[in-house]
Amino acid sequence: MERSHRADIDALRAIAVVIVILFHLKIAGFEAGFAGVDIFFVISGYLITGQILRDVRTGRFSLSEFYLRRARRILPALVATIAMTFAVGWLFLSPEALRQLAKEATHGLLSISNIQYWREASAYFAPTADQLPLLHLWSLSLEVQFYALAPLLLMWAGRRGQFFRAIAAIGLLSLAAAAVWLPWDSEAVFFLTPFRVFEFALGALAIPLEARLASLPRARTIAAACGDIVLIGSLVVIGRYQAYAGVAALVPCAAAALIIAANAPTSLVMAPPVRAIGTASYSLYLVHWPVIFFAGFIFGEAAQTSTGVAAQLALMAALATLMFIAVEQPLRRLPWPRWAQVASFATVLLVGAGLTNVTYRANGVVSRLPEDQLALFRLQGFGLNKCGSTVGRLCVFGDLQGTRGVELLGDSYVQQYVAALDTSLKTRGMIGHVSTMSGCPTLAGLTAEGPRARACAELRDSELPRIRQSPADFVVIGQAWQNYLDLREGPAAQARNAEVAQRLVETIRLLDRPGRHFLVIGGQVRPVNCAFDQLRMLPGPRWHAPARPCEAVPKSEALATNHTIDVVLSEAIRPLAKVMLLRPSEVYCDRDCPVVEDGVWLFQDAGHFTVAGAQRMGERAAPIFAAFLADD
Repeated sequence: MERSHRADIDALRAIAVVIVILFHLKIAGFEAGFAGVDIFFVISGYLITGQILRDVRTGRFSLSEFYLRRARRILPALVATIAMTFAVGWLFLSPEALRQLAKEATHGLLSISNIQYWREASAYFAPTADQLPLLHLWSLSLEVQFYALAPLLLMWAGRRGQFFRAIAAIGLLSLAAAAVWLPWDSEAVFFLTPFRVFEFALGALAIPLEARLASLPRARTIAAACGDIVLIGSLVVIGRYQAYAGVAALVPCAAAALIIAANAPTSLVMAPPVRAIGTASYSLYLVHWPVIFFAGFIFGEAAQTSTGVAAQLALMAALATLMFIAVEQPLRRLPWPRWAQVASFATVLLVGAGLTNVTYRANGVVSRLPEDQLALFRLQGFGLNKCGSTVGRLCVFGDLQGTRGVELLGDSYVQQYVAALDTSLKTRGMIGHVSTMSGCPTLAGLTAEGPRARACAELRDSELPRIRQSPADFVVIGQAWQNYLDLREGPAAQARNAEVAQRLVETIRLLDRPGRHFLVIGGQVRPVNCAFDQLRMLPGPRWHAPARPCEAVPKSEALATNHTIDVVLSEAIRPLAKVMLLRPSEVYCDRDCPVVEDGVWLFQDAGHFTVAGAQRMGERAAPIFAAFLADD
């Protein structure tokens, strides 16, 4: 627990940050790089716990000074990273992507990024990791939350003289909770602090072990060698267990704790390059992911070539060096009075969070786009971009002054028909309404599964009465039928499909009344073999490599894919009057079903139209819409 510089800890930092970077660069052989963050947590647990215990035992511990010291260590480089990332995003990103970046930046400044990513991980339209320029800040937010709680816990445990027993108990509880909760919510286990506390605890428990080994040189050497072997061996093996990240990193975390406790650095870790990387590991970690993100966004596939990877590594090294020399080190030792430091940090955080939040609320500042790019951006948005107004979750479209109405019922597969129906409703003086939740079945008696089940049920139970009481004479029903029907063969599939068909009939009968007509939308064209790069599909203020276009889907393939869906729906509604079926595969496609046309994407993913795609569907389905919306 003596205050000294540890070369072996620098080496662990270097290993951790290097394997994280190579993992994020998708370099073969480094699939276990996700454990690098876990090693950082072990190091933090050791250093922070040791620092607090030293001060507590000497009577010099000050909670305010501890938090201020952490702020000086973390905030300058963090704020600089967010500011630089936001500036580049402002220059290059589409409004939608900049809006996402603004949300990430706000949460990063407030140290709650991990909570944001956990909450959004199960969202239907959740962005992928490659679409999140500040994703790596989740681990820093988690560390800050540990820093906020650790001194309070240790002060409480210290009054009872039970420092390490309390730490061990809390660590075991955290590990048990992570193992138990993993099957229920793996994203929570990955992102949230309570499930990661055991890693910090392992670092803290290295302190008493270090004290026991201090007078045993041979034992220290053996412990260090064992720790090295287990660490390297586990990093070779655990790459296949990424789905269990956190829990899967238990072995390398324990090895890192053993290496720290041994405190027996080898000549390898004393090498200047290793020590340099370890010393600047914080700055290097902060800059590495934005470099990877923007390289992929701006240059596309070229960033994944050997030349592109080498250029990214060089840029990371240059930016990290600059950050370390110009920001991280000078501002760790601010000569200002304490009140001035507190005021400065608070002002920077509040102003920064305010600016990013304004950008988020301004929907990514669409005015940054030139006129031609703005027109393309609007065409390649989702159908709800055609809403004339929104009231809570309710989207209003068509003729907002219309006296006759159309209600859309379903999930996002009916939401996209806002843009398809908008023109038809305007020409007829009709108003449309839709209030849906992506990934939620809204048929009477049909329930969703998983963590969204309750929210979906609440939406269904509010939407069905609303539409039943609506004066609208027309109801459009659309769902991601492939998620609710069983497209296989056999008795189990037939039973499931009969149940869904019955739920559809019950829903129509529940909503029916004299003068009301229904249109059921069948199986959607789904270009499932297309690798959609949604980030690069959207235009930005400046050039970036366009997303690779996808081949059209043969009409025969689309018809075959949706055959079961359309047959089940057709048979279900056959006995019902005033109910029509729209088969998208037959209407949208010619000989083929285009995914991109004249440089404009018609799909935003493997199932949802862009505005351009929905408008094409609306034009081709105009006779069907006309028959559906005709007066009796």
